[in-house]
Amino acid sequence: MGSESLDYVPLVLPDDGPYSTRKIRQTRSKWREKTYIGMILLQAIVLAFSLIINFRGTTHCQPIFVDRPMLYSPAQEALENEVKVFTVGREEKTIYQGFDAETDRAWGDLYNHTLLKIPKSQAALLPNKTYPIYGEDGYYLAGLDVFHQLHCLHVIRHALYKDHFDDPHANPEHVSHCVDAIRQSLMCSADISVNVWQWRHELSAVVGYSSQVHSCRNFDKLRDWARERRLQKWIDIRLFVEDDLPNPPIIS
Repeated sequence: MGSESLDYVPLVLPDDGPYSTRKIRQTRSKWREKTYIGMILLQAIVLAFSLIINFRGTTHCQPIFVDRPMLYSPAQEALENEVKVFTVGREEKTIYQGFDAETDRAWGDLYNHTLLKIPKSQAALLPNKTYPIYGEDGYYLAGLDVFHQLHCLHVIRHALYKDHFDDPHANPEHVSHCVDAIRQSLMCSADISVNVWQWRHELSAVVGYSSQVHSCRNFDKLRDWARERRLQKWIDIRLFVEDDLPNPPIIS
């Protein structure tokens, strides 16, 4: 009786034998086929709905850009995007143009007091290994590259106005290093803001404009973040300090 119940064919199928078994298989096959088709249609509907929502969002609203670096930086927490209009710097000069003492102080204020001390927990996440600070157990040296780039640009500025500045750093070798460092930085960041041309009636010509808007990182916030964590002591660069920082995944 038990073995017969295993081979039992439901009463909803009127016929016995191989035909009824084949019909069960056909029914199951059709059910699977309908299920697959239904799943595909459902996915297509969801995809179409998502595209419609995305299209409407991008046509009526400004897109939200997620600007996060691929490599870890402790300054990620200070990132904030903003829209800025670049100035031409011709008729109206900025405080960074010229060669007087006030202009020189403005340049120095861009990057001075930004050498960082970061805890070991953050130093261990860096893609490059950095150095421990003597007398500051558990802290390591760091610096955001934007401030190195600004320092380099300042050196080039001193070399450009060498008759007004006596800067030993503005030597040809250092200037050459700085020019190429800035080149690499510009190519790395690759600003994709669009330059535009407009008709100037008074010139009867099409003229390129340099005062277009750019999507930028808020520099003031990054500088404030760095200064809040700045190293407030002189570092003896000839002093060796042992550390147990693990080797990073990219460059040691």
